[in-house]
Amino acid sequence: MRINSLVDAGELGEDVVVLSPEESHHLARVLRIQPGQEITLFDGRGNVAEAVIESVGKSVVEVRVFKRWSVPPPAVQIDLLQAVPKPDRWELVLQKAVELGASNIQPILTQHTEFKPNEKKQARWHKIVLNAAQQCEVRWLPTLRPLENLDSILRSLGHYDLVLVGSLYEGTKPFREVSFSGKTKVALLIGPEGDFTPEEVEAAVTEGAVPVSFGDRILRTETAAIFGLSVLAYELL
Repeated sequence: MRINSLVDAGELGEDVVVLSPEESHHLARVLRIQPGQEITLFDGRGNVAEAVIESVGKSVVEVRVFKRWSVPPPAVQIDLLQAVPKPDRWELVLQKAVELGASNIQPILTQHTEFKPNEKKQARWHKIVLNAAQQCEVRWLPTLRPLENLDSILRSLGHYDLVLVGSLYEGTKPFREVSFSGKTKVALLIGPEGDFTPEEVEAAVTEGAVPVSFGDRILRTETAAIFGLSVLAYELL
């Protein structure tokens, strides 16, 4: 079993690294690691190290680093701008967004969004992103941005090379007709279970977004996000 553990930036320069109490507890009590086992450390900013477990305590695990290297950042930035759906669906989106190479994940409140801001739930979101990054060996940790209203997000679309908005209204184009040539900063804007309102889609288009369809079927919001990110990963990564 390959084990990946996130550490704070700068710790990978040390010969001996003491893992955080939470990570130590997980490794010792859940994974039952033993001295002598190898482990991969990463800081979420492209720095990686191979280490061996030196000691395992009740709340402290120490490892000794024997190899270090760096992974360059992705050449293309893919951001997911997603209206927050129901908790189980959103957690799936977070996991898959990490796996599919999203650089930033932006949760959004729209007119049809049912989610109510909750600090405890948002703290859980960060943990889900971290766990997904560890499991799929993501070396550049995606940024989970603070919850924002759609209006403020639309005003910031100008710094992207391309923004695609999933839409069920007229005037969309299929994904296969979108040109990705030369695009290095791309965003995918996905609505809530009740979809964007016509006014919200119009506002996004006014700010430069391209409305796209996902085929003949109406996809659930989490499926639309995964489908869209899969296409972008295939085209750009």
